Amino acid sequence: MIVINNSIAIYVRVSSEDQLKGYSIPGQLEELRAYAAEHNLSIYHEYVDDGYSGKSIDGRPAMLELLADAERGRFQTIITWKLNRLARNLADQLKMLEIFKQHNIGCVSLTEPLETNSAQGYFTAQMLGAIAQMEREQIAQNTRLGMQKRSAEGNWNSGNNVLGYEWVTEGDAEPHVRMVPHEANLVQMIFEQYRVGKGLKAITSHLNGAGYTTKRNKPFSIAAVRGILTNVNYIGQIQYTVHEKFNGASSDRSKQVVQGTHEPIISMEVWKEVQTLLNQRSRPPTKQINRHYPLAGLLKCPVCEYSMVPAHTKAYRKNGSVHMNHYYVCGNYTNKGSTACKANAIPASPVENETLSRFQNMLTNKRLLNEIVSRINRRSKEAEAPLREQLTQATMKLKKLEKQQRHCYEQFESKCIELTDLVEQLESLRQATLALNENKHQLESKLAEINNSTVSLKEVRSAMKKLFKSFHTIEAGKRNALLRGFIQSVQVPPNRDVTGIHIQGTAAIKHLTI
Repeated sequence: MIVINNSIAIYVRVSSEDQLKGYSIPGQLEELRAYAAEHNLSIYHEYVDDGYSGKSIDGRPAMLELLADAERGRFQTIITWKLNRLARNLADQLKMLEIFKQHNIGCVSLTEPLETNSAQGYFTAQMLGAIAQMEREQIAQNTRLGMQKRSAEGNWNSGNNVLGYEWVTEGDAEPHVRMVPHEANLVQMIFEQYRVGKGLKAITSHLNGAGYTTKRNKPFSIAAVRGILTNVNYIGQIQYTVHEKFNGASSDRSKQVVQGTHEPIISMEVWKEVQTLLNQRSRPPTKQINRHYPLAGLLKCPVCEYSMVPAHTKAYRKNGSVHMNHYYVCGNYTNKGSTACKANAIPASPVENETLSRFQNMLTNKRLLNEIVSRINRRSKEAEAPLREQLTQATMKLKKLEKQQRHCYEQFESKCIELTDLVEQLESLRQATLALNENKHQLESKLAEINNSTVSLKEVRSAMKKLFKSFHTIEAGKRNALLRGFIQSVQVPPNRDVTGIHIQGTAAIKHLTI
């Protein structure tokens, strides 16, 4: 293993499954610290993801921090116990290695013949990544096939996620499912209320108002109630997915239903009656409302801060015509009923006009744009500092190599070394000089890119004005997407006065509040 620079980062990860295989955090850290001490390496930081799967980069805080620090040039080499600690997903692994390569960062595996500073090492890393992904996919496939086989035999695979049942693993007995009486009574009540004419929202409001919660101890939603009314587990059946293959390639998945071995909660008579009612009541509306609601999801309820959703009412005029009134109402109320929140309706047009007016101001206001420009350029300066430090170090090392080269000639002239030794030492110095010059060239290129990326207020104002000028001519769906690129949320004050809204910007405008 080769480590070119003595500033390193240590990365360790362990999932709950890995703990059982002996990949403990303390164990990994102990070996990696010992390696660093043996090779006189300076540890910049230890990045630890404890209890996180390597399936994806997302959701691993230490890995995300490591990648951010890598892009800032905080260290020169990453050392890990095994390559699959970085990622088990080949695409993620290649993405990480490419980031490391772009920033001249080497990657070393303590237990594998790997160092990515050479073409051969980089190829080895790719092969090890492919093997790790294949192992993970094989484990997932075996687990899926095992669950599919159990389901086909009518055995329970739902664990503790179904209201009315629980998974029992007591003593030496085989794991099995059993009914939970008080939960089963609640399921029967839900079926009965729907059977006698109550709607999904009315049932949801009743459940939440009475203090009932789901299997995960959360308030009921309309979707949760519908899920209960359509779950075949309650009539003693098992539904599972079959992954079929033709000529070795995956085909469409199909749903299969078999008779289970567990006790039913709902009679077949009640089940059929409820399914008939669900089909009758779930017909799509005959007339769709042809209106876009650009703030759907962005606008937040003034009471609970839940995302607001579109709504409308009909107003019948004396002449017989119908006028549509458009609103935004609390999604929490729509989904979970009046016990979760109130409608808190906000007329659509006034709040949309106010938001668009603020949006235009955001795109043209000199003070706001100046703040954006300042932050963009400040970030460029922050990225520039470590690169200039690395460039200074590279220049100093090149001068040192030149001095070593002159010293070699002096030793040869003084007959302290033989010609063969001189040639060997000069070749070694030449290779080191080539590598440093290449590194210096890359650093200079990155600094030039940063200097070219510096923006002026005039340039940004001109671009923003052009953007807003064409804003109203853009197709509605794309216009909504554009808003979401700049706006993270629109907060409405408790009095619902739309002139008092606060707009929270996205990362594109540095999370400014308007």
